[in-house]
Amino acid sequence: MNGNRVGLTAAVFAVIGTGVGLVAAATTGWAEASLATAATGETARFGPVFVAQSYLAVTAAALIFAPLLSGVLGVLVGSRAYDAQEAAATCGIGGGLGALAYGLVVVVLVVASQGEAATQAHGITDAFGAILTTAVVAAVVGAVTGVLGSVTG
Repeated sequence: MNGNRVGLTAAVFAVIGTGVGLVAAATTGWAEASLATAATGETARFGPVFVAQSYLAVTAAALIFAPLLSGVLGVLVGSRAYDAQEAAATCGIGGGLGALAYGLVVVVLVVASQGEAATQAHGITDAFGAILTTAVVAAVVGAVTGVLGSVTG
């Protein structure tokens, strides 16, 4: 296992997670303003439900990209490894830790952006199971694509 490459992989995840989290926070804020803040009539009554659904959808969509990112980084970082075992360990651990950081950053930014109309939206602890699942899947994808990268490198 190469510690520097694990750190590099995790850092790339964290940087991209920050960007995705900021965009997610902006879009959910826009959805909240559109669906609840200025709403009247029936929309005002159901607005918080729509807002909660938009926060959930944006968070889920953001988490879906972590295994994809892990696969791309696995091939790239794995191609620099000395053998398949090193590639699997480096890319698997880097992908798992990176996806954990990515998921936490995205969820924290989305939750921190929640306004008054988001009373029914998820919190950080509500999303933790999904974040852990994402990290495990990204670790497996990273390890496998790391091995594939080591064969081509």
